[in-house]
Amino acid sequence: MPLSQYATHSLLPDIARCHMASFPASFSTRLGLAYNIKSLEWFLAGDNRFLFCIQEDGKVMAYCGGYQSRGTGDGSTSGMMQHAMKEAAIGMLKKPWLFFHKDVIKFYPLIFKNIARKLSPRKKNAAVIKPVNTRPAATGLVVIGVHPAYRGKGYFELLMQSFECESSKRGVSQMILSVRADNARAIAAYKKMGWLTSLQTEKVLEMCKTLQDA
Repeated sequence: MPLSQYATHSLLPDIARCHMASFPASFSTRLGLAYNIKSLEWFLAGDNRFLFCIQEDGKVMAYCGGYQSRGTGDGSTSGMMQHAMKEAAIGMLKKPWLFFHKDVIKFYPLIFKNIARKLSPRKKNAAVIKPVNTRPAATGLVVIGVHPAYRGKGYFELLMQSFECESSKRGVSQMILSVRADNARAIAAYKKMGWLTSLQTEKVLEMCKTLQDA
């Protein structure tokens, strides 16, 4: 079995194509390849983020991305949206009906906040507001996917093990993720890897796992 590796900028287009093949009906896929490449680039733009992939014969078969939280206010959703704002806007202008997509509507407050931040003039010598560390250190699993043609070959398990190893290398024992409450297949897969439910709402299930030797 091929090993997982850290992703590089040159691999982002192939990882994006793998993501779009893995989630063909997702909102991000509908925004197009350029948006997905740019949003995945977010994982390479900070030392508290990481992106793995598995490839063989030059083809990306699976990928996994996460980040180490530095405190309240450094969430992946807002960060990825800010990073790929231009590409998201272009994708939606090409497909204006996406403005009424349910996944867009629920993010309207965050979208408007990010637009205002982009448009507002930056003050010189303005103090940089750092995230407030009010939570225990944790690594968050943000994205993971296996190309449909390569499922059932152990790549998901390999990526989850790589995620755990990365958390351990960073000295972090607590790992977190969120998944749609109706995604029974994913939930079962996470539970098989030792993840536990920490919070459940009607739409979202939050899960966690603690490493014993981190």
